[in-house]
Amino acid sequence: MAQIHVEWGERALDHKAEIAIIVDCLSFSSALSVACARGAKVFPFGLRDGAKQFAELMDLQIVGKRKAQGLSLSPPSLDQLTPNDKIVLPSPNGSNLTLFAKHTHVLGGTLRNAEAAASAAQSLGKDVIIVAAGERWRSDGTLRPAFEDWVAAGAIASYFEHDGLSQEAKLAVASFHSIRDDIEGALAACMSGQELIGHDYATDVEWAAKLNATDTVPVLHRLEKTYGDIGLTLADVPAASVLEQCICYYQAH
Repeated sequence: MAQIHVEWGERALDHKAEIAIIVDCLSFSSALSVACARGAKVFPFGLRDGAKQFAELMDLQIVGKRKAQGLSLSPPSLDQLTPNDKIVLPSPNGSNLTLFAKHTHVLGGTLRNAEAAASAAQSLGKDVIIVAAGERWRSDGTLRPAFEDWVAAGAIASYFEHDGLSQEAKLAVASFHSIRDDIEGALAACMSGQELIGHDYATDVEWAAKLNATDTVPVLHRLEKTYGDIGLTLADVPAASVLEQCICYYQAH
């Protein structure tokens, strides 16, 4: 029987499991699900300045900020991508966490592909850590547990056998079931949803709230060369250890 645990942030990646599912509902994982469903390859990165340098060295297109009205972390903006597109999708949470994931299999999960992500994980192994990325407090940059990531993690966990869930995973499932009848309303009312709506990005919340809108599961692949090999320096990455990591990208399962 699969063993499923839900935990928060970077330290969750220390959990010894075959499979990690990274959940950043608003908005990296939701945007990722849209991009991969369009057939694009998505290169994660954390720091925007470093991401620009990475994109230049790899000859990749980097998405902009939402206000630029082009490709961005806004999920609907990525619905125009094609299978030939290769993009860098930086974000300080889910995208950044990916750079630290060393598990055999790493998947991108969210409400939009909850059932498919669980199914893919079950086909790959038995031990799964579902990583709720969380947000960052603006005052000091520390982890802010985020409602939307917790319930999205619970949505994914709900498709595994109940007896294999840790107590934390069971609590996340219960949290998801508590809002299942009005997912969009719940996301719109949470802190992250309110921030997006306040900046006129209500559509992002709508797209993120669509349960099982796609059966696409972003799967992490690794190149043979490292971030250090291509010329990135410590100033470009969130930690020195990343320079020794093989360059990674997500593509549809």
